[in-house]
Amino acid sequence: MPSIEDWINNPLGIIQTLSDKAQDGDSLPVRKYFNEKLANKSALTWVPSLNDTSMHDLKANSLVRYRCLIQDMYDPEFYLGKYEVKDTVTGNTFLRSGKYKDVAECGPNQTIDVDSRNNVTMDRMTLYCVPVPGESEWVKKSFADMSKVKTQCYPSTSSTRARGKRNLEDESEVTDEPMESQSVETGNKSGDVTMETDDAKSKRQQTTKRVEGANDKPDLNFPLPGEKGPACLVKVYDDIDKFKVNDVVEFVGVLSVDPSLARFDNTEEDNSMITVHEEPQEEVNAHSPPPSLVPRLHAVVCKPLKHVNPLVPELVEDKIQVLENIQGVLTALKQELLSVLEHALLGDKMAAKYLLCHLIANVYGRADAMALGKFSVNFSNCPNSSLYSELLHHLLSNLVTQSHLLHMSLDNMNKLPFSPKKDYTANRLRSGILQLAEHTNMTVNEIALEPGQLDVNGVKNIQSLGNVINWQKVEYDFEFHRQDFPSNISALIISEGRSILPSDCFVPLQCKEQPSDLRNYFQQLDKVLTDDFLAKCRTYIGLAKHMDYSLSDEIQKKIQDDFVALRKDDPKSMTVDDFHALLSLTRLLSLTDLKECPTLEIWNMAKIMENCRKQRVAELPERQN
Repeated sequence: MPSIEDWINNPLGIIQTLSDKAQDGDSLPVRKYFNEKLANKSALTWVPSLNDTSMHDLKANSLVRYRCLIQDMYDPEFYLGKYEVKDTVTGNTFLRSGKYKDVAECGPNQTIDVDSRNNVTMDRMTLYCVPVPGESEWVKKSFADMSKVKTQCYPSTSSTRARGKRNLEDESEVTDEPMESQSVETGNKSGDVTMETDDAKSKRQQTTKRVEGANDKPDLNFPLPGEKGPACLVKVYDDIDKFKVNDVVEFVGVLSVDPSLARFDNTEEDNSMITVHEEPQEEVNAHSPPPSLVPRLHAVVCKPLKHVNPLVPELVEDKIQVLENIQGVLTALKQELLSVLEHALLGDKMAAKYLLCHLIANVYGRADAMALGKFSVNFSNCPNSSLYSELLHHLLSNLVTQSHLLHMSLDNMNKLPFSPKKDYTANRLRSGILQLAEHTNMTVNEIALEPGQLDVNGVKNIQSLGNVINWQKVEYDFEFHRQDFPSNISALIISEGRSILPSDCFVPLQCKEQPSDLRNYFQQLDKVLTDDFLAKCRTYIGLAKHMDYSLSDEIQKKIQDDFVALRKDDPKSMTVDDFHALLSLTRLLSLTDLKECPTLEIWNMAKIMENCRKQRVAELPERQN
């Protein structure tokens, strides 16, 4: 068992030492140091995680990690990157680093020289981050189980150390009191300075005491309703241009939870406060929420995540080993998984194959406006009950890493925000249901859509959902203009007849089972869905979703010859769209066999499946087609 060194419990001490050596304020030594410490995957498991550890179990100014989605990006803020401290006893002065902290500190008998020529103002980017939307419970539990941290060894962090402090943002206080009771902040936007008198300081201290007991909790701006977990303001110092909204990242950084970071609306009159700039209260609430609810994290390591499947390794050599293990049991595993999906689809064997293809679908590229790799499926002839969608979604959430069930009721369609929208008063991006991370599976319950009238917002939401399915793009509303952001969301639409939404594949179910008790019917799968079986399925789906794919010369020639022959016999039987759908299905069937290149057998299977599916569609009554 490795010892918990200072780099976890006291990273600011390490950073100060590295800063003293660097002299130029460069962050490279800090990044290099912590990257080396975290190079071993087991070392990361000793760093507490905000995702699965209560705030009161985390130590202030210690190193923590956070797996999240970037929901919004705030304006750059300015802070004291270096500031001069003077010892009032000896008269000596020295520089301290202001990086990776919110509060500039000095010890007893020390003061901060706010007018020193040696002070250096720098800028950093603030990212508003939320837990990965729709992340499955098994994913959260797997990451939590990997952690070697015993949370009880970290004391409560609700109190702060009684030592000289100065806030590095927002305002600057200049008084004649000893510096132990002062705080200095540089303007977070324009560098403007705020001067605070003793009376104002007293009021500010009273306000600080209200942080933990504030009645009005801020809107945490989660994209999906009912989500839990801590939001976080992550402050990054390097390569800020590489981050963008909707990225999934794991940050490792210094936890900052000083109560003075929260700012409240002071309703009492106070003429002693002189401010050079003033922000709307809505913006103050959004950008400076209580750190007990929205902690601050100063990132020293930023790791973009291609996926959040804890069972699929990132290192190539580790992935090869896992792949070999799954390939050894692939035939039996795939057959058993298809049996589970067939049961869930009421005995429809062919539909189960299409559903498996849907689960591993992934946008792997874009050609002009077309998203390559997407595979949305519409199952019709489903039981006329929302319970069926709920039970099916619950089953799928135990297989995929991220999922969400959307009931298309009139109330939801008319009232819920689907697309993110910029709020210029609060200067933040209001989230919407479609602001989701890559590889999210969305089950759309169209059976919940009762007769009634869609209002303007409802029509707009239908269009937004259709754009995601068709083009894998989400339109963000910036009031004065609209901008499309790429997405990677797999939609599974459950309906009675053909959906009003578009889809890549329409499959009318041929149900062999007509259970009177749907809940009991799905519970019959419990004996099959053991922990071991589910772990193998999750690994299998994760590997298949992220495999490379290519066509050999032999297969390409065979496909071209077949296309020419089919077009020659009956041009209407094989349109360009039909051919593209066939190629997509061939790719997905290959990946379900964990093959990077299709075989002739797979190509022929794809043709048979599509012919059977088209035959089903042709046999539907006109009102269902």
